[in-house]
Amino acid sequence: MFTRIGRFFKAIFNAVLGEAEAQMPVSMLEQSVREMLDNLRVLREATATTIAFETKGKRDLDAQNARVKNLDAQAEEALRQGNEKLARRALQLQVEAKATRERSEQVYKAAKLRADNARTKLKVEQERVEGKIRQLGELKAINAMNQAQRKMQEITDEYNIDGAVSVFDKTAGSIQEQADKITAMDTIAVSEGDELDRQLSAISKKSEVDSALEALKARLGEAPATGSATPAKAKEKISSAFDDK
Repeated sequence: MFTRIGRFFKAIFNAVLGEAEAQMPVSMLEQSVREMLDNLRVLREATATTIAFETKGKRDLDAQNARVKNLDAQAEEALRQGNEKLARRALQLQVEAKATRERSEQVYKAAKLRADNARTKLKVEQERVEGKIRQLGELKAINAMNQAQRKMQEITDEYNIDGAVSVFDKTAGSIQEQADKITAMDTIAVSEGDELDRQLSAISKKSEVDSALEALKARLGEAPATGSATPAKAKEKISSAFDDK
């Protein structure tokens, strides 16, 4: 029973931990990169120490090679001078130097192998850490973009920008429609006013024409009366002239 309970809580903990790791914030990634850099620094120090042993082994091997060569030259010179005892002593020391050189060579080869392995491992780890640093930079950029989008969405939700934009567009459309109607009414009013002005002008002109016609009629009515009187008087004069005779 306790095993089942433990397994149950362990499953819940792993599920929560997995979800948290899936949503790992950038700060945790940065902390991971810092830990990688710390480990890489320790690895560099260890590699440097291994390379130092390689350098020391190479120096000891070179020294032993030089000693063997020098003893060989001394044995040859002693033998040339006829000092066989001294030549034998030089050769004895050379044998011991060769044995020491073999041990130095083995130490150097082992140190070189460890140093080469350390260099390879360091290079691999450096490439891995550099890749993680580049990935962190990309994730930080993506995270900043996501945060900006979330912030914009929060502002949109809080201030209802979309709704305000819809109301603005609707109100602006209504105002534009009213403005179009007013413009149309003004156009109609101006057209009607022009028509009335034309009618009034026509009436005024008609009155002027009527007045002119009446004046003309009056003039024409007076002219015949004067003309008819003149012949009558002439007739009377003619008649009087005949009567006097």
